[in-house]
Amino acid sequence: MVDLTSKHLFVIYFLTLFLLSGCSSKLVLETGSSTLSLHTARFGHAVVSDGSKIYALAGSNERGFLSDIEIIDPISKKKQILGNQLLRRRYFSAVWDGDHSIYILGGVSIRARSLSYQDKVEVFDTITHEVSYASPLPIPTRTNGAVFLDGKIYVLGGTRPVKRKSTPTALVLVYNIAEDRWSRAADMPTAKTAKAVVKNGQIYVVGGYDTKSSMDVFEKYNPKTNQWKSLPSLPEKNSAHSLTIVKDKLYVFGNYNHMTSTYRYDFSTQQWEKINIGYKASRHNDATTLGDKAYVIGGNAGRSGPYLDDIQIFEF
Repeated sequence: MVDLTSKHLFVIYFLTLFLLSGCSSKLVLETGSSTLSLHTARFGHAVVSDGSKIYALAGSNERGFLSDIEIIDPISKKKQILGNQLLRRRYFSAVWDGDHSIYILGGVSIRARSLSYQDKVEVFDTITHEVSYASPLPIPTRTNGAVFLDGKIYVLGGTRPVKRKSTPTALVLVYNIAEDRWSRAADMPTAKTAKAVVKNGQIYVVGGYDTKSSMDVFEKYNPKTNQWKSLPSLPEKNSAHSLTIVKDKLYVFGNYNHMTSTYRYDFSTQQWEKINIGYKASRHNDATTLGDKAYVIGGNAGRSGPYLDDIQIFEF
């Protein structure tokens, strides 16, 4: 007679769940915890909020490229993990369209055992959990920034392959969702990797990397005039960081070299300030806002790790 402990029963349940989901090659797992953290550590991923839940998408860790989605409910602290859902990619961007779709753009994947720039645009339905495809990115880029504004997605900067060399670009590509069509907008003032946010109909890009050094630039784009404007520079050069806006202030978390760097920009005074809020060192994380809280998720603390499962929460 076999004595099945609760641990054995969990393993049997997990394997059964895996086998039942095998026909669709998707693994769905529900978890709950008294603390909030990722189920799987990751960096080079993307994080999106739809106003009620947070989605952590793909990325990479010591095991290689990831293809899962973690759906996090910060209130109940429950997580739903959708395995084998996406293309395996990292250093990409993702945006929520304000309805029930998340668009996943750019980055790199592994093809024929080598890195390849990804042009496929995946569309994840937050209701049905199905994945479809939009028109491909006309010029694939990695470590780009993307924002959603007035029915359009803006993909900004990043690097692109030129003569087999990763080259920074100032390119701005615009996707019209209703027309499923790409076009171009005015280039950024500087070519670089990009992180971007939207406020009051304007797009803001902070810092970046031009493949030689980090940058302290702060730039604003007006879609109505198709013009860029340079704003007060960051107090220090910054890359491998994340951005989000909480209560009309812009927060910058992390830096490639100074991983505990945290800055705040006040749109009313147009001033930067360095702040100390207990931010744990990381880079290549991603951030989002839900309510009055900023969530900084995942990242790494060195070229070879450690890779982080942290969900850092800051209320302002």
